[in-house]
Amino acid sequence: MKTSGVAPRDHPPFANSDDGYAWQSSWCDRCIHDQPAREGRYEDACGIWYIAECGQTPGEWLRQPGQRYGDQYHCIEFRSEDDGPEPPTDPEPTPPGQGELLPMEPYLGVKMFADVAAEVATVSTTS
Repeated sequence: MKTSGVAPRDHPPFANSDDGYAWQSSWCDRCIHDQPAREGRYEDACGIWYIAECGQTPGEWLRQPGQRYGDQYHCIEFRSEDDGPEPPTDPEPTPPGQGELLPMEPYLGVKMFADVAAEVATVSTTS
């Protein structure tokens, strides 16, 4: 089971099992991290829910104001199955008849959390 390693808080997240299962159906049942559990591969599933079942509030859950049924917390690890593919990182081509301030050929698309230092090192050694 996978967790992000954030320390859990030492109090139960839900007042009863109905609250817990309502939250699970709103969040875990749509998350790509828990999809292996829905396919019967529990060893590859997200372990955050199991921390809650043990009576602790996972550190990945952020408490929300108010008490909306099934939405007391927001999970920072949640990724919906319906998010679709990642957006393209290629630059838009210059429209015909429009001048360019900078040429687009040397542009390299960079994703967030990429190892930028390694990319800079490769570009500077080839230049």
